[in-house]
Amino acid sequence: MRVYELGFILKPDLPEQEAQESLESVKRVLASGGANVDKVDDWGKRPLAYRVHGFWSGHYIFIQYSTNGDRSLNRELERRLRVSDHVIKYMVIRIDEDLKRLAKAQARRAKRQPLLDAKAAARAAEGEKAKAKAPGKPEPELPATPASPVPAEPQAAEGPAEPEVAKEAAAETPAAVSAEAPAEEEKAAPAEE
Repeated sequence: MRVYELGFILKPDLPEQEAQESLESVKRVLASGGANVDKVDDWGKRPLAYRVHGFWSGHYIFIQYSTNGDRSLNRELERRLRVSDHVIKYMVIRIDEDLKRLAKAQARRAKRQPLLDAKAAARAAEGEKAKAKAPGKPEPELPATPASPVPAEPQAAEGPAEPEVAKEAAAETPAAVSAEAPAEEEKAAPAEE
């Protein structure tokens, strides 16, 4: 059994009734070819990525169907879509191989999951044993209730701190340094006499 997905885009200015008629005609072609329609997705009007036959938007419809490998059905379906005035773009894709690959990957994952769970449980048990055997200080237990906040010390008024900063800044200016230098020389001179 092969599974296909047909996607086609109808003209955006097509009335809804004619869009439904186009969908029904595609379903009739599939039914006459012996295909089973599995799913129909009508996305409605959407913008196109680029201009196709002068249109910037289109009415998107997707149909998933399965058939017994009769390729003449796909050829007939594509021929009808190609000559239809309402269809501006179409594509038929075989998706059963992707579905098989996905099912196989899910089966492998399901088979591997119990082993991964057992490894995770073993690692957790080893971690608990290592924690229990670890020498050293025991970890302090945290109090159940949060500790009360420590009151902050009152800060000194900013008034007296400003003159001290001003004195330090004045002491570092070049004029203050040159005024202090002769005083140091005078103190040094009498000691030499």
